[in-house]
Amino acid sequence: MINNNRDDRRSQFKKGIDADESRRRRTETTISLRKSKKDEGIAKRRARVMAPTTMTADDISSSSAPVVYDHSKRDKVFTTQDIPSLMEQLHEIQQSGVMDGDKLRSIAQAFRKIMSVENNPPVHEVLNSGVLPYLINMLSLTDKPLVQFEAAWALTNIASTDQTAAIVDGGAIPALVQLLMSASADVREQSAWCLGNIAGDSTALRDVVLAANAMQPLILNIIKPESTSLFSNCVWALSNFCRGKPQPAISQVESAIPAIVDILRSDNEDAKVDALWALSYISDGGEEHIDAVLQCNVAP
Repeated sequence: MINNNRDDRRSQFKKGIDADESRRRRTETTISLRKSKKDEGIAKRRARVMAPTTMTADDISSSSAPVVYDHSKRDKVFTTQDIPSLMEQLHEIQQSGVMDGDKLRSIAQAFRKIMSVENNPPVHEVLNSGVLPYLINMLSLTDKPLVQFEAAWALTNIASTDQTAAIVDGGAIPALVQLLMSASADVREQSAWCLGNIAGDSTALRDVVLAANAMQPLILNIIKPESTSLFSNCVWALSNFCRGKPQPAISQVESAIPAIVDILRSDNEDAKVDALWALSYISDGGEEHIDAVLQCNVAP
């Protein structure tokens, strides 16, 4: 009888342990699923359908002057059938040696429109055309911010597909990082968007972005944003810079923590969500990562 009572108590105790263990596992599974859902949503974004309204003639070298975007060709529909003609125009420009800003902008715009379809964008047709090196070279035309903007937008759409690595292999990362310091806020925003897509593709590409020193200019755009849109997209990109396992070295992301703290004290609810995810990615590591977060007084 005594043995039976003892066995009963052991059984009840074991059930309590099992219940606690099951609850812990359910919680961990729920958190894991939430992160998976977040990762699915945060990893990549297709670039916006409409262009910003702050840019016009591509001979403008600074975004400080209020300007109006040229809408004349916005409604033209481009498809893969236009690719041969567009490539022919690019070859003609190259042979002439004259970098015609209007023509280059129109061509880059056409390719980003081709890639802007909602389902199954024709990324293989676009890449097979050989346009990628041209788009990447357009990023370096510092006296033509509209060309840079359209080229970065086209690259952003390519980066939103499963062919993101092609942009990295093509050598676009240094130019995109440099454009985070462009005089044009629109160019900075589009470059941040593209880099966010690239970092969101895989940890390997994330590390390439971080190794190119993209974090610091991105943070500067968060600290001193020129627009709400620029701020929001940079915070989203920041969360992608921090996500994934294996985690980035703490030395590559710890400079972002003070900016994240400031975001959490702001009134931008969407940015707060992305900032919290960035913080969770950073702190979900070893003691070194956790200590870096605590030293910034994130948890009062």
